[in-house]
Amino acid sequence: MPGRIDTFRIPTRIQFGRGVALTLADPLRQVGAKKVLVVTDPGVVKAGLVGPLTEKLREAGIAYEIYDEVVPDPGVAEVQRAYERAKAVGADAFVAVGGGSSIDTAKMAAVLLSNGGTVLDYIGIDKVPKMAAPVIAIPTTAGTGAELTINSVIADPGQHKKLVIISPNATALFALEDPELTVGLPPFLTAITGMDTLVHAIESFTSKNSYRMTELLALEAIRDAAWALPRAVKDGKDIDAREAMMRAVVTASLAFSNTRLGNVHAMALPLGGWCHVAHGTAVAVLLPHVMDFNRSAAPDRYAAVAEALGATKDAKAAVEHVFRLNETIGIPMHLGPLGVDEGAIPNMAKDAMLSGNILVNPRTTTQPDIEALYKAAI
Repeated sequence: MPGRIDTFRIPTRIQFGRGVALTLADPLRQVGAKKVLVVTDPGVVKAGLVGPLTEKLREAGIAYEIYDEVVPDPGVAEVQRAYERAKAVGADAFVAVGGGSSIDTAKMAAVLLSNGGTVLDYIGIDKVPKMAAPVIAIPTTAGTGAELTINSVIADPGQHKKLVIISPNATALFALEDPELTVGLPPFLTAITGMDTLVHAIESFTSKNSYRMTELLALEAIRDAAWALPRAVKDGKDIDAREAMMRAVVTASLAFSNTRLGNVHAMALPLGGWCHVAHGTAVAVLLPHVMDFNRSAAPDRYAAVAEALGATKDAKAAVEHVFRLNETIGIPMHLGPLGVDEGAIPNMAKDAMLSGNILVNPRTTTQPDIEALYKAAI
């Protein structure tokens, strides 16, 4: 009788190292790109990160247009606008430069270029029939992992929801992981994007879906983030810390892409949809509360997390360490000061319970549990 069969998939080709972003013409040549839409946001352009990349495109003789209208938490309309610009200029490939918002916008615009329709046609799991147009993703934050995952998150303000598209046909073809592009990221953005990576690693490691290969990757991400994140927040030019955080993004993303996550992510999406809390802030504040809720169901797992964080090998020590880490890197201790009202809890809890992440959380969770966790975090 066959035993358990684990599937590990990562469609994206990963290139890692200082200066790797400047090689972007190589993957574009490999896919035969004739015209590229560079998808980014005004802040990334202003920071001077796009200029050296477009210079390399000019040297390689690859035609391009810049689309710098990406907004935080892009919605269905914003993706449509990027897709229409790509179509209007005759783009056949995308270069996404920025954080999760730019990368998810490019990924979904690429899906529309190959498949037609609107984002709403592809919500859910494996709903994208044809491979998206090529996307070369160049992250400027060590955080979301959007460049590596088969998940994209798009806002739907009308329904107060974040819509999730999960498909190997809706992912970046190449990820150029260059720590040098993150050195100018301000301390608070470094903190919240870095905590997103740590949450990915901890939730993947403790997930009911985890197995030996994903566990090793997740633990390595926790070890890297534990020492590197405080250093990167304190001194953005600490390239060793920046490189370790970028490595943590890769290992955490490889892990959680194959396990899913848990209650923290199930609860964070409704916080963004109903109360417009930035994703990184939401997951950072929620993490220690959810860990405290979960630790009785998986004490050995959380003890291993504590050890990887550099704390005593004890489940409660893991929770205490994360509370202290948040304080050290300047994350708010509670959601109340961020404008989250207890009146939103019933709606948020209802939406959170619809997430598949609840099913793989280490402790069985009910809607009243989620409501209590929101109250504790507020």
